[in-house]
Amino acid sequence: MKLLIFPHSHFCEKARWALDHKRVSYEPVAVFPGLHVRTVRKLAPASSLPVLLTAEAAIQGSNEIIDYLDTRYPERPLTPAESGARTSAIEIEQQLDQKLGVPIRQILYASLLDHPEFIAQCFTHSMPWWKRQCYPLIAPGLRKAIYAGYVKSEEAAAAARKQFDETMAELADTLDGKAYLFGGAFTRADLAAAALLSLLALPPEHPFPWGAVPASDARTFIEAYADHPVSHWVRTMYREHRHPAT
Repeated sequence: MKLLIFPHSHFCEKARWALDHKRVSYEPVAVFPGLHVRTVRKLAPASSLPVLLTAEAAIQGSNEIIDYLDTRYPERPLTPAESGARTSAIEIEQQLDQKLGVPIRQILYASLLDHPEFIAQCFTHSMPWWKRQCYPLIAPGLRKAIYAGYVKSEEAAAAARKQFDETMAELADTLDGKAYLFGGAFTRADLAAAALLSLLALPPEHPFPWGAVPASDARTFIEAYADHPVSHWVRTMYREHRHPAT
């Protein structure tokens, strides 16, 4: 199997983590942002990543990939078996996608787009040298597209920060005294929350080599949450559950 990804993407990390959790062999394939649209739309209905290419089909979206893996590889399940618990875990995951995953992307891009070398590393990591050399040709247009599609405006980024701060406070209350978000075991809800916040906690177990985040509002944002209880929980989830497939 092949997994089409943006190397730094927290939504792609959800899919990578699920595959590794299942001990499923796959090849992560980094694709050019912007130029990926033509490739992906030949395989799936939308242009978004990740996309898992299997012998049977192309599965698009991190949540859908987890659904597929739990059906095809039932060992080490991520989705609770009982119907009520299953519904709750999936609802939590979907809510966190919108309340954490979307805002943190908006917050970080609002600052890091002014640091093209760091953005280049994010998108071209693990690509062959000749592809990395081609990246500067698309970089100016890509910056405009990312700002228009994700950041939108300074006001929108400020609203995203407010949403993010509120959700982190709610998550801290939910996790108070608990090891996991839902029930007594690691589920897709925990995987989703930790993967989506990997851009904040920067855990060493993440497959992307973050390096130093440039001095910027993004670094200030990350440092402000360094000792937050949810950030500590994310690092614990990575340390205890994020192991590469063998």
